[in-house]
Amino acid sequence: MSILLVEGDPGQASAFEKALRGSNREISVACDSARAVQFLRKKVVELVVLDWRIPDASGLNLLHWIRANLGDAPVVLFLAARTLEADIAAALDAGADEYIGKPFREIELMARINALLRRSGRNKKADNRVEVGAYVVNPLMRTITLHGKNIDLTAKEFSLASCLFNNLGNVVSRDSLSTLAWGRTLDGTSRSLDTHIYRLRQKLALRPENGFQLSAVYTHGYRLDMVDDFSTAENFVVRGQVARGAMTEGAASALL
Repeated sequence: MSILLVEGDPGQASAFEKALRGSNREISVACDSARAVQFLRKKVVELVVLDWRIPDASGLNLLHWIRANLGDAPVVLFLAARTLEADIAAALDAGADEYIGKPFREIELMARINALLRRSGRNKKADNRVEVGAYVVNPLMRTITLHGKNIDLTAKEFSLASCLFNNLGNVVSRDSLSTLAWGRTLDGTSRSLDTHIYRLRQKLALRPENGFQLSAVYTHGYRLDMVDDFSTAENFVVRGQVARGAMTEGAASALL
């Protein structure tokens, strides 16, 4: 039984480990999201415990990465001082399985964790695939197919695509996407995210004829939408004018 605690405060991390002392569970601690992502890429855990505030990101961003890359497993528990109803709802809507406020009571924390893991064991799915239209996203195999044909993607491209398909119709922020793929937020002048999104459009053929449209939301991020017919393409306006003919990757990314 393995648990990963993502907590930037050594005192809080120590209190958590003390609460679970004697539970026969292996507890690992990551002090920021970059180390957490690195750990989760290498090792399978049953439970991730997140604080809302992590030194290099937010717990919500890390949760998005987990769900986009690891599917419904592992179980995710928020253990945070923020207990406003809106914060709890945001975490649960993003895929958290439980939310406990700080300060916590040791007996209650252990009971909640035991209940979570029992429930997870009963409901664990053999396949966490997402099937939308002609696309199938398989987080276990880290593959995406279109009309049954596998599409060759890099690790970063898969992370970005999986997140967008799992948040269909919703705007995913640039910070969230960069944290998913790079394990950190990118500098505001970087075009790396835009270039990767451009390549995804081409590789996945995210066009109205395949039922999808991937749009940039100015200053915010990107949104993947399902479209009903070709008429959507006629209403899609790209900011700026581009001469007809071939377009270089750099010029395309500059329009995003």
